[in-house]
Amino acid sequence: MIKVVGGFFVLMVMIAAGTVYSLKETTERLETHKAQLATRILEDRAAIKVLHAEMAYLSQPERLQKLSQRFLALRPATSFQMADNVTSLSSREDDTVHLASAPVDQFPVLLPQEKPVFKAEKYRNAVTLAAYPATEEAPKVAQKEQVSKKTTRRMGFYERISLKLEDEK
Repeated sequence: MIKVVGGFFVLMVMIAAGTVYSLKETTERLETHKAQLATRILEDRAAIKVLHAEMAYLSQPERLQKLSQRFLALRPATSFQMADNVTSLSSREDDTVHLASAPVDQFPVLLPQEKPVFKAEKYRNAVTLAAYPATEEAPKVAQKEQVSKKTTRRMGFYERISLKLEDEK
């Protein structure tokens, strides 16, 4: 009986030691992950500070003024470009209104096109074989072939074979 109780306590101590070891390993792994996240957060904050500094530099009014003078062809608005409302612009018929054009206006607008409709009847008899010499009989033979093609679609297999045999005779 004492051996059974002693064996039970030894088993319980081993299970407790394994559980404590597992908890220790899990805790260390979570602490390592937490340290990695903290490092990544600090790096992101530093990157955000750099981006704020770049944004402040790029949005300086003096710099933007120089760039606009260098790359844009802007002029002060003149009196003939002014309008009191939009309807007055559309009702004018003379050439006093000049529309401003941008480089984007020179490119065509690409819009999706409608899907073409396939018409099977149009292409059903589009191919005619030139097996006969160009005589007066050729159109008659071609008409006969078209008629036989129309009839072969409605006939069975044996009827089509018999029709071909009759054509060969």
